Amino acid sequence: MQLGFVIDQSRCIGCHACTVACKSENDVPLGDFRTWVKYTERGEFPEVRRSFAVLRCNQCSEPPCVTICPVTALEKHATGIVDVDPALCIGCKSCMHACPYDALYINARTGTAEKCHFCAHRAALGLAPACAVVCPTEAIVPGDFDDPTSRVSEMKRELRLVARKPEAGTQPNVHYKDVSVANVDPGLANKAGGYLWADPQLGTQAAAQAFEEADRKMRGEEAQARTVYDVPRKELWGRKISGYLFFKSIAAGLLPVAWLVATVTGGAQPGARVAGASLAALLVTLALLVADLKRPERFLSILLRPNWDSWLTKGSYLILIYSALLALWLADALFGFGMRGVPLGAATALAGALTACYTAWLFAQAKGRVLWMRRHFWLHLLAQAGVAGAAALLLLEPAASAGGHPLDGTKGVLFVALAVHLAFTLREEKLAPAGREVEYARAARLLTHGPWMLHHWLGVVFGGTLLPLVLVLVGAPPQAAAALALAGLWLSEDLLVRAGQALPIS
Repeated sequence: MQLGFVIDQSRCIGCHACTVACKSENDVPLGDFRTWVKYTERGEFPEVRRSFAVLRCNQCSEPPCVTICPVTALEKHATGIVDVDPALCIGCKSCMHACPYDALYINARTGTAEKCHFCAHRAALGLAPACAVVCPTEAIVPGDFDDPTSRVSEMKRELRLVARKPEAGTQPNVHYKDVSVANVDPGLANKAGGYLWADPQLGTQAAAQAFEEADRKMRGEEAQARTVYDVPRKELWGRKISGYLFFKSIAAGLLPVAWLVATVTGGAQPGARVAGASLAALLVTLALLVADLKRPERFLSILLRPNWDSWLTKGSYLILIYSALLALWLADALFGFGMRGVPLGAATALAGALTACYTAWLFAQAKGRVLWMRRHFWLHLLAQAGVAGAAALLLLEPAASAGGHPLDGTKGVLFVALAVHLAFTLREEKLAPAGREVEYARAARLLTHGPWMLHHWLGVVFGGTLLPLVLVLVGAPPQAAAALALAGLWLSEDLLVRAGQALPIS
C-alpha cells in the first residue's frame, strides 16, 4: 500500500479550507502548517492570472527525513504514510533540512517535529483525510497508488500529472493535475514584491529574493511568476551550527597536525596543552550540538536508540571515539604511560579526519539544502581541519621550542591546507550534485554575486585565505597568518550555513 494524493489544481479555488481543516483536526499551532496554499500571479494589470497550489508532505517512497533522523523518530508505515513519533524526537531539525518540500515544522509547545501524516487516525478507520473531506470542489483526491484500480492510480495512468522535485530522488506520492509549474518549482517565481495582505518579508530570505530579482533584471530576464501568498519560513540553523563546524575543524585538526609534524620531522610528540586544547574544542562542538536541540534532555537517545542510516548518529559516535582517544593522549602526556607512539597517533589522526569529514556526508542527506550537498565536500572539510589545526597550533605554541613542534613544519601544513581550501572555495560553483545543478547554481550565486559577495571575496577569499598565504610565504610572524586564517574559516562556515537556507524550497 502507498497512500498519497492527486491534487487537481484546475478545480482548486484557493479557499484554504484544507489548511483550516488540517489545523483543526491535528491541533496544528498558529504559524505552522501541515498543508498550505501558495498563490502565484503572472502578467500585469489588467491581464493578470492567479494560480494556486496545495503543498504538503509527499509521503515519499524514499523519504530522506526517515534516513537522516538520528533516533528513528520518523518511520514509513506499511500504509506508505511517513509519520513522526513525538515521544522519540529530539528536535534536531535535520529532518526539516532533509525534506525538499518544506513539509516539517517544530511544534514550539513540544519541541518536536510534526508533519502531515495523511490523518493516519482517520485512515485507520477507512476515512479520508480531513483536507479531502472539506474541499468544496473535490480538488484533493486521496488514495492508494499501489492499487491499480484506485482513482489516484487511474489518474496517474491517464493524465499528465506533475510531481514536485522528482530530481531529488525521493519518489514523491503527491501528484498535480493542471498545476502552474511556477507553483511547484520555487526557482521560477519570486516573492520580493511582498504578499497580498502583508508587507515584504525581512531578513536573510528577503535579501536573497531581492538579489535574485535584481540579478534577473540585469540579465534581461524575468521570473515566470510572482509569489503573492505563501506561509512564513524560518532559518532553522544559525550561529550554533556555524560554531559547531568551526570548533569541530579545530578539534579535528589540532592534535593530528601536531602529531603529523612531529612524526615527519622527528620532533617531540604533542603534549598536554595540545591534547587538552583539542579535547576542549571537541567538547565545545558537542555542547553546541546539544544546545541547538529543541529537546536537549533527549540527546543520549542518539547513542541509545541509534539510526545507523543517519550520519548524525555515525558522527556522534565518531566524536565519542575521537574524544576518548584525545583523553587517552592527554592522560599519557600528564602521567607518562608511554603510549604516545605511532599506533595511538595514527588512530587519533584517523578519528580526527573522520570527525572532520562526516558532516559532508550528513549534509549530503539534507536534500532540501542543495548548497550543502556539494560534491567532494568531505575533502574540503579535511582541508579546513588542516587550516584550523595548523593555525590553532601556531597560536597555541608560537615558537618551535615551546612544545618541540618545528615551526616550519606547522607553517608548511598551514600553507598547503590554505591552498587546498582556496582551490575548493574558488570552484564552489562547479561542485553541484548530479541532477540539482540549476538549484545549486542559484544558491552558490548568493555567495559569489549576491548579498554575501563582499563577505565571500574580501573576508573568506582575500582576508582569510590569500593574505595568510602571502604572510606565510614572506616569512611574517606566523601568528598573524594563523589568526587571519581562523577568522576567514569562521566566516566561511557561517556563510555556508546561512546561504544554504536563504532560498525558498517550496
